[in-house]
Amino acid sequence: MAEISGFHVVRSGDAARRLAPVVLLHGSGGSEESLRRFGLGVAAGRPCILVRGRVPWEEGFAFFRRNPDRTLDSADLTARCVEFCGLLRRLAPAGDRPPLLVGYSNGAVMAAAAILAAPALSSGAVLLRPLSPRPAERFPALGGYPVLLLGGATDARRHPVDTPALAEQFRQAGARVTARVLPAGHGLDRTGADRRLTREWLGRRP
Repeated sequence: MAEISGFHVVRSGDAARRLAPVVLLHGSGGSEESLRRFGLGVAAGRPCILVRGRVPWEEGFAFFRRNPDRTLDSADLTARCVEFCGLLRRLAPAGDRPPLLVGYSNGAVMAAAAILAAPALSSGAVLLRPLSPRPAERFPALGGYPVLLLGGATDARRHPVDTPALAEQFRQAGARVTARVLPAGHGLDRTGADRRLTREWLGRRP
């Protein structure tokens, strides 16, 4: 495990440099190991970079804090996003392909925030059970940035409109959006749809 820009980072999988690496961001209470199996299953030969959130949370970690009512702590998200973008700059030095982001829940919100703050630091993103980091704002221009959103129809932690609303925010900003609401809850779909759709989407990226 390496320490990069204050984050615990684990590199795994094929280190071939011709493909953009996949950066995996876990959910609240998880760790850098939470998405290892999922990531290696969807990366399709890409190197994987597993990142641990810096906020101690429940029995693990998170990328940013929530308020007691589980709403987003916007101030903390903004500050932590600056830190995370610093990590992305270190992970993709000049001349390398910017990584692809794969975030789940808390990690998906952080990935979305990083896209809005600095889209050039990543080359695409998969957001699993996402939530808009700026629900009341118009997103900055994203110029064809590719993003896949996968929500859950019976997700007890999300409102049914959260994924479609975020998808529309991205579309209005000019992103290339693919969005699906799966017959699943907050956890990753046991039928394998999350894995299949993510793998297929990543397989179309350079």
